[in-house]
Amino acid sequence: MTGREQGFSLLEVLAAAAVFAVVASLSASLLIGALRTEEQGEAVLSEVSDVHRIGALIREDVGQIAIRPVRNSEGLNDPRVFATDITGTEDVRTRLTGPVEIMVMTRSGWANPGRLQPRSSLQRVSWILDEDRLYRSVWAYPDAGLDTEPQRQLLAEGVIDVEIEVLQAGVWRNTTRVTAGEQGEAELPDAVRLRYGLPGLGQLEHIILTPAVEPRS
Repeated sequence: MTGREQGFSLLEVLAAAAVFAVVASLSASLLIGALRTEEQGEAVLSEVSDVHRIGALIREDVGQIAIRPVRNSEGLNDPRVFATDITGTEDVRTRLTGPVEIMVMTRSGWANPGRLQPRSSLQRVSWILDEDRLYRSVWAYPDAGLDTEPQRQLLAEGVIDVEIEVLQAGVWRNTTRVTAGEQGEAELPDAVRLRYGLPGLGQLEHIILTPAVEPRS
């Protein structure tokens, strides 16, 4: 070469630009795919966490049902010791849409170390389905006062095809309503089955034995 500096031809520049564009496009696609995979993984992990929480809570609630009727916020007696119904456990349903109480009970086992709080170990608990959200509501005292508000905990979002059944006399039934008799006795079902679906995990179910089932030695 004489005097002139060697440079790139227009064809070489265009070829390099094309290669760069292809590499950039592939890199962007890989990055977008990785981000989507990460988001999907996080969503599935969140749903798995929801399933574990639901399983643990329903096992504690159903496994510690107490034969004890309560009074509602109006001071009226609510004889229901335990009730389930996917369409609502209330005697009178005033809402066609909105939150539905699908399970309600009085349960024992609420820790009160040293009896620091002026309460017993009993709780009033209800499970509520509000469209695609599943909640658990807990009253600090079994007998609700006029100014008593429950603590509501969101258990899962995006739930579909929710079913709740009880096992009585060897048959799974869609609804039950257990009340205490004059002597305080009540005949609980043997088990409760909760079914539901989550987008990332498919159909799931929890089967929990009630205190009516004697533990095997």
